[in-house]
Amino acid sequence: MLDGGPVHVRLNLAIGGISLGEARRQFVTNLIQTLDKDKDGKLSRAEAAGSPLLRKKDRPGADKFLEGLGAQTHLLPRDVERKINSLGGEPVGFREDLTSSKNDVEVFKLLDADASGALDAAELAAARELIVGKDTDDDDCVSFEEFFPPPPAPTDPIAAANAQLNAPPPPLATATHDIVRSASDPTLPRRLRMKYDRNKDLQLDATELGWSAERIKELDANLNGKLDEKELKGLGTAIPDLDLAVDLKAKDKDGGVVAVQGTAGKRLDDSGRLDYAKVAFSGAIVTFSMRNADPIASAIDDAMRQFNALDTDANGYLNKDETAMRLRFQQGLFDLLDADGDEKIFVDEMKAYVQANAEPSATTCRMNLYDTGYGFFMALDANADGRVSQRERNQAASALAALERDGQPGVSQTEPVRHFHVEFVRGTRHLFSASEELLAQTPAFQQRLPTGPIWFQRMDKNNDGDLVWNEFFGHKETFHELDKDKDDLLDPQEAAAYPTPDSSDAPETSTTSASR
Repeated sequence: MLDGGPVHVRLNLAIGGISLGEARRQFVTNLIQTLDKDKDGKLSRAEAAGSPLLRKKDRPGADKFLEGLGAQTHLLPRDVERKINSLGGEPVGFREDLTSSKNDVEVFKLLDADASGALDAAELAAARELIVGKDTDDDDCVSFEEFFPPPPAPTDPIAAANAQLNAPPPPLATATHDIVRSASDPTLPRRLRMKYDRNKDLQLDATELGWSAERIKELDANLNGKLDEKELKGLGTAIPDLDLAVDLKAKDKDGGVVAVQGTAGKRLDDSGRLDYAKVAFSGAIVTFSMRNADPIASAIDDAMRQFNALDTDANGYLNKDETAMRLRFQQGLFDLLDADGDEKIFVDEMKAYVQANAEPSATTCRMNLYDTGYGFFMALDANADGRVSQRERNQAASALAALERDGQPGVSQTEPVRHFHVEFVRGTRHLFSASEELLAQTPAFQQRLPTGPIWFQRMDKNNDGDLVWNEFFGHKETFHELDKDKDDLLDPQEAAAYPTPDSSDAPETSTTSASR
């Protein structure tokens, strides 16, 4: 629900080629089949205890007491499904961070050398040198974080250290829902009318929605050229602005896949990355990406950090004294983790419990939406890997100039269209803390996959897809011979024209040949 009008995105979500709902059903089925030792289609208390998800604190005589009351002591498939659904949560969740636009301001402030509020031709031309000056780690790339100003030098190191220790943690972005709304939300028609009905006639016309007259006709049942709340209920079945297929863990792929199946917008990326798409609409440019994180491994890693912190005597297990200060353990978690009832929690018991609890959430999708301001960093970072490489710096002036919209000289801070970044991540459930994948306040930039011949990949230490002379291990004459376009960069295509590494003429890749 953008200021200029709504953008309708249809999501086709999957995990390994199957829908989220089917992934959850398969998990429940496999769990029951694994635990149901007598194959009677239901789980006894003893069978259910084989899974940390269904295990309950053992109370002597509990089964006999329930049997005496005539209560059900077995778990039916519907009971297991209900339990898994309560642990895993809704199939799709939304989280918005509308404060991240402040990050883009730092990029503009750097480029706006005269603080005039607009980038003139001279500032666009000087952008390349200004950006390279931010390369604090000397890797020939400027990361998103390097654009931030360095913290002031402390006048009193001890006082500064104490202030840092005592400083409250930064506030987390709240999970508001001001922009993203599900088409199945029964309140959506009313929300659309309240946001876009500028003339207060209780209907929305093409101008108010930012739509064409033809698009209005698709939902306009009474043919009056406007849409009331009843007609807006059909929005979910209408042709979307963007039809997007997202597989959170695609088969035979390293990570997830984001695929544009159709769009009324303009595709701005080159379709070269499987986990990334960038589409321009009339009122905004939206980037879609995957946060390729293993939710189960992430949950286990978090639990192991907590385990090591609690294991104060470093004997490899936790006792009740060591866990007494943790509120979660005081609520009976210790007994659930202690599978064999020996009053000790070993690493394997911790891992088994954490993995079991993370698996239902791993069948869900979380959408994180970030307001990335007016897209100055996004314009510079053409391949969306979170860094501005030398090739991208060389193209900085033209990339920034393309943001101009008003026909006047210069690019003001609020002149470009708004930019948003939507990332998809598999859900996870951390035992002791909130998931960093879900609470991260900036988009997760995915590093590009290495390309080019093997010798090229070995030399490309910063993995920006190009070789500069300082990275090249061969002779300088060879470098310039390969550099066909004379831009002082070797790209994978230029490298592919070179003889294979088995040839005696191939560039050497040993570190001994790197001396100048």
